[in-house]
Amino acid sequence: MVSLSLMVVSVYIVGLLGIGVYFYVTSETERISDFMLGGRDVGVTQIAISDASSLQSGFVLLAWVGVGYTTGLSGLWYAVPITFVHLFVYRFIGSKFRRQSEELDSQTVLDHLSLYFKHNRLSSWIRTMGVLAIAIFMTVYIGAQIIAVGETVNTLYGINYNIGIVIGGALVLAYVLLGGFDASVWTDFIQGMLAIVAVVVLPIIMIMHIGGFSAFISEAQAIDPTLVSANPGLGLSEFLLFALTWYGFALGLLGQPHGLMRLQAINSERNISAASVTAVTWMTISFIGPLFIGVAGRIIFGDVGNPETVGLVAMQGMFPDVIGGILVAGILGVILSTTDSMMLVVSADFTSYYRNVLNPGVSEKKLIYLGRVVVTVVATIGVALAYVNSSTIFAVIQFAYMGLAAAFGIPLVATLWWNKTTSEAVFATILIGIMSTVANKLLFPDYFPIFSLLATVATMIVVGYLSHENGVLSISSTSDREVSVND
Repeated sequence: MVSLSLMVVSVYIVGLLGIGVYFYVTSETERISDFMLGGRDVGVTQIAISDASSLQSGFVLLAWVGVGYTTGLSGLWYAVPITFVHLFVYRFIGSKFRRQSEELDSQTVLDHLSLYFKHNRLSSWIRTMGVLAIAIFMTVYIGAQIIAVGETVNTLYGINYNIGIVIGGALVLAYVLLGGFDASVWTDFIQGMLAIVAVVVLPIIMIMHIGGFSAFISEAQAIDPTLVSANPGLGLSEFLLFALTWYGFALGLLGQPHGLMRLQAINSERNISAASVTAVTWMTISFIGPLFIGVAGRIIFGDVGNPETVGLVAMQGMFPDVIGGILVAGILGVILSTTDSMMLVVSADFTSYYRNVLNPGVSEKKLIYLGRVVVTVVATIGVALAYVNSSTIFAVIQFAYMGLAAAFGIPLVATLWWNKTTSEAVFATILIGIMSTVANKLLFPDYFPIFSLLATVATMIVVGYLSHENGVLSISSTSDREVSVND
């Protein structure tokens, strides 16, 4: 039985590699922008599904299921606001960001922030500090995805965890090296379609197995009434902190470079509105379904040891082998789609740093080669981090996710919409974003990410006002990028 399911997953893996080979053979990658952004000519549907899929990762179908298992439907305090934040990104950031990105020829959020101030003396320092943030948070994030691959194949097929993380790292490395951004987008598209089936079908089947929605509610209440309550059994002050924490976490979506990279690659800013319909719908479903999987899994299976694997246990026990294999392919797909996107971001930022700071005369061909080397190094580091893992997927992703948000989300929104944004403010915000995220997680974990977000917003506002009023930097036209510096 298991061998048939494993065979289905193996066929799927071969298909992913085939996509990478196809784009390696057929795509023109003479420019680094072709490798990193698909020539800024990716279609609406592919971008929308790829965006949503790359943002979900092992968080949704493993970590978020675990949240549903342990705390229940109160996770909707995150699922609802993140839907609105995602809509905000498309409606109020997407078009302007896409337009500026083409004017600046930026490939990532960090590249964009640096090029936005390219005539300013702090441009290279913004890039340097941003690369440090990428190196810390994105590699940790990649490690979390490879952990998810290892847990998936170990839980379902009994494959040794260490072997599983090597397989996962090698697979995503192979098709990113071969096909670059085009391969990433198309594999994300296919994986996203499979994953949405898993998110929709699995909770329905599990609730039907329990006896319908009414039985689901009553049995969950019998185990713990808070499982189907908006309040997970907290007093007023604790509940307000609980809700505020989830709202802060939702705001983290503003600064995820691997998602924002999709907006830079879409074929026209006019198509961003159309892409938002599919992307936001996918986001909504993918953050609600797993909560029901977690609660239903607690009813059906009781204690499963690791709550993050309850969805995998359900697939193994409740579906025919072939269907189970297809659903597992969906889970692995979402995990891998995030991993490949992150690898491309890291590669793009390091190659941009090399071109703009270390070797301005480097050829496009050498940059593409360097980009592939960086992808290989990052994959290796990700496997190493997964090997020494001692935390849950949720905890690792939470740290990396909010670190990226603090370092890049707030500066990006400010450069797009606040006319007092200065290079000094952006540099200081990235620096404080790194420091405050680490400090908040280590010293005040119960208040994470509230303190780090407050610290970075305050830094942007205070430094922005002070440096702007002192005449350090004035931006007379964002679209024309007329920047003057008064020393």
